[in-house]
Amino acid sequence: MGRTETALRKIFSHIAQIAVVLVGITFITFSIMYISPKNPAEIWLAGIDGNVGMISEEAIREQEKIMGLDKPFIVQYGNWINSAIHGDLGTSYTTRRAVTTELIERMAPTAKMTFISLAITAAVSIPLGILCAVYKDRLLDNVLRIFSFFGISMPSFVLSILFLWFFCIKLKWFTVIAADGMRGLVLPIAVLVIQCASKMVRQVRAIVLEQLEQPYVEGAIARGVGYKRILFSHVLKNSAAPILTCISIYVGVFLGGSAIIEGIFSVNGIGSLAVSAVSRMDYNLIQGFVLWCALVYLIVNLAVDILSAIIDPRIKYERR
Repeated sequence: MGRTETALRKIFSHIAQIAVVLVGITFITFSIMYISPKNPAEIWLAGIDGNVGMISEEAIREQEKIMGLDKPFIVQYGNWINSAIHGDLGTSYTTRRAVTTELIERMAPTAKMTFISLAITAAVSIPLGILCAVYKDRLLDNVLRIFSFFGISMPSFVLSILFLWFFCIKLKWFTVIAADGMRGLVLPIAVLVIQCASKMVRQVRAIVLEQLEQPYVEGAIARGVGYKRILFSHVLKNSAAPILTCISIYVGVFLGGSAIIEGIFSVNGIGSLAVSAVSRMDYNLIQGFVLWCALVYLIVNLAVDILSAIIDPRIKYERR
């Protein structure tokens, strides 16, 4: 019972930390929006086209009162955070639609792209990283490291443009503007996998190598334990938690990196929505996107912390 209580206490502690981090992130984002030279009231009156002509100062001031922008900064932030807690992220300044509705409608392509890319990256990187560690400095390790250098050094936007030219224009296998469904996500997923698998292979290699160089491996070999048994029963088991943590980090990478890639491939996801929101200075949409990314990333990290404690018995929920 005591162990259960400490585990629950640790989980509640993590949830409290998530709340603090979310408040910090949203406060910083809200502050940046607040000091921006663009006036949200003027953006609202101009609409999505922004070609309504000259807007009078009286109209702008009246719209500021309607939107609550005439109140002090801390009051504006307090009102926003109170609404966000109740699921209301405000209204888009340009489309005049609820931010929550905009995010939900564009969530599916980004979620599919993120988690499919993550699954493929893990499925490719973990075995290759283990092989590189086991066959350190041999032909396989050297070849994979060379390819990983190319993958890491190639910017995602350059790789995306090359894929567009080769597969869409040269071979005509795909359309330049992404088709609906999974077919339109093939090239963006391929770019994300190449970029992240190149890094993860090297990280998994380093994690497994660190375990292979531990004294317990030498001791097991000296006692005549088979190398395969050492690898699968001890080394990989001890490497599981760090590898899981490494995978969780890439959730944030995929969510953030998808913004540029979605824009290049014309994927109608949250990333492209965020890019258009930045170009239109639609502050509520930007704030909603940042909050969504932060929340997903923090929840995934909480799940990883719990799973790591289950996988590795050395990680315990100790009583403080």
